[in-house]
Amino acid sequence: MAKHNLLDTNTVNLNDIFANGRRYKVPVYQRDYSWQDEHWDDLWDDIKTVRQLGGVHYMGAIVLQDHGDKSYSVIDGQQRLATLSILALAVIKRIQDLIEAGKESVPNEERKNLLMTKFVGSKDTASLHYSSKLFLNENNDSFYQSYLLQLRDPINRHRLSDSNKLLWRAFEYFYQKVKEFFGQNVSGEALADFIDNQVAERLMFIQIVVEDELNAYTVFETLNARGLELTTTDLLKNYLLALCATSDLDRDMAKEQWQRIIQLTDLDAFPQFLRYYWNSRHDSVRKEGLFKALRQHITSREQAFSLLNNLEKYAGVYVALENPNDELWGGIREVIKRVRELKLFNITQCYTLLMEAWFKLSQPEFERVLRICSVISFRYNVIGGLNPNVQEHAYNRAARKIYQGEITKAAQVMKELKDVYPSDEGFVNSFSTKTINTKSKKKLARYILFSLENQLAGTHRDLEDDSATIEHILPENPSQQWTQNFSHEEQATYVCRIGNLTLLETSKNSTECRNLSYSEKLPIYKTSQYVMTNSIDYPDWSPEQIRLRQGKLAKLATAVWRI
Repeated sequence: MAKHNLLDTNTVNLNDIFANGRRYKVPVYQRDYSWQDEHWDDLWDDIKTVRQLGGVHYMGAIVLQDHGDKSYSVIDGQQRLATLSILALAVIKRIQDLIEAGKESVPNEERKNLLMTKFVGSKDTASLHYSSKLFLNENNDSFYQSYLLQLRDPINRHRLSDSNKLLWRAFEYFYQKVKEFFGQNVSGEALADFIDNQVAERLMFIQIVVEDELNAYTVFETLNARGLELTTTDLLKNYLLALCATSDLDRDMAKEQWQRIIQLTDLDAFPQFLRYYWNSRHDSVRKEGLFKALRQHITSREQAFSLLNNLEKYAGVYVALENPNDELWGGIREVIKRVRELKLFNITQCYTLLMEAWFKLSQPEFERVLRICSVISFRYNVIGGLNPNVQEHAYNRAARKIYQGEITKAAQVMKELKDVYPSDEGFVNSFSTKTINTKSKKKLARYILFSLENQLAGTHRDLEDDSATIEHILPENPSQQWTQNFSHEEQATYVCRIGNLTLLETSKNSTECRNLSYSEKLPIYKTSQYVMTNSIDYPDWSPEQIRLRQGKLAKLATAVWRI
C-alpha cells in the first residue's frame, strides 16, 4: 500500500515563515481580522518578557495547505500572522520617522528596505508599491495592501468596515508601543535588531503543512477543539466551504448562500437556529456537540449544498417566529397573537416543532400546533418554571415525527407532548403562589391580567391597544397604615403576587388611588370598567385575602390556558 505524506510538522520561528520567497493567502471563507486590545496586550507582554529574560516564546500551531511553488493557504493562524506583520510594519514606520528626521538617513533607508523585503514583500518596479508575502481574506486584503503595507493613513477612516478598523487600530497600537518602549532617542539599529533578531527569532510556532484542504481542515478542527478558539458558526462555515471548494464556482455559490443565511438569522442567533433545525430531524444534541454531529453526517459536496439549501429555507420561518408582524404570517390574527405570546414568554424551545409543522402540516393544523406551544409554554415555563431540557426533548421528538411523516395532525402533536402539559391541579398550585415582577416583567403582568379579564367579562380587549395600568392593591410604596395588615416582610412578599394585581384606568390609578388605604380605594374600584376590579368586595385587604383572590384567579386561569 502506498504511503501518503498527509502532513509535515516542524518547529519554526517568524524568520523561517517569511523566508525564501514564501507567499501566504487566507482563504475566502476564513473570518475577518478580529483581534482586539486584549490580544495585542498579551502579544506585547510576551514580546517584552522574551526580550528581558531571553529564551523563546511558543505562539501555538499554524496550519498551512501547500499549493506548491512556495504558495500556501493559511487554514489556522491568520490572526497571529496578520498581527505580527503589522508589528513589523509599526517598527518599519518608526525607522521611516528617523529617515524623515534626517537621522542616519542612508543606513536607515537600507534597514527599512531590507526589513520590508524580509517581512512584507518586494517592491513593484513600475508602481514602486510593495506587494505582500501575506494576503488576507477578501474583506481585509485591499485595505491591508493599499494602506498598511504602504505605510499611509486611510482615507475616511470612519467609513472603514469594523474589521479594517481593527487592522488600523492594531497598527496604531504597536506603533505607539514601539515609540514608548524605545523612546525618542532610539536608533535604527536598535529597532532593526528588535524585530529581526528578537521578535522574529524567538517567537516559535508549530508549523503543520498538509496536502489538501480537507486534511488541513481536520487538523484545524482538532486544534480548535482544544483551544475553543472558534464558534460553531466559524467551524461549520469553514467546513462546508471546504467541502464545496471543488471549483471556484461551487465555492462562490456556497459562500453567497452562507451570507444570505447569516443575514437572515443574524450572526449571534445563527448557532441556536442551527441547533433547532438539526434537532428537528436528528437525535437531540447540545450546542457543545452540534458541530461534531454535523460533521459526522455531512461528508460530501452534495450533502453540504443540501444542508445550505435547507438552512436558507428554514431560516425564513425561524426569523418569522421572532417577529409577530413578519409578512410570512399573512396578517392572520390568531397566528400573530400566538407568536407574540411566545416572544413575550421568551420561549424558543418549541421552534424545532414549529419549523417542521410550518412546512409539513396544513395551515389550520399549524395554527393549532402554534396554540398548543403557547399554552404549554405558559403553563410549563411561565407559571410552572419546570425543567426546559425535558420540554425541549419532547418538542424535538414531536418535530422528528412530523419530519418523518408519522404525525400529520395537531391532535397527534398534543398526544406526543402530554408529559409536558401540566395538569390543571399542578397549574393551579403553581399559579396560586406566583409572583410577577411588575417592573422587569410589566408586559407579562398586563398580558396575564388582560387574559383573565377577557375570560371574566367575555370581552376581547387587546393589551396592545388598551391603556389600562397595573394597580397594586397593596401599594408598591405603602404608607404606615398598611402595616396594620402587612408586616414589612409581608409587604415585600405579597406586593407583586398576582392576587394583589388588577387593572385600572390610567386616570384613576394616577390621580385617585395613588397610595390610599384599601377602604379608600374600594369605592374607586367599583367605578372601574374592568370586571376583575369592580368585583373586588373583600371587607379588608391582608395576605389571606390576596391568597384567596389568587386561588380564584388560578382556577379561572385553567379555562384561559387550556388545550
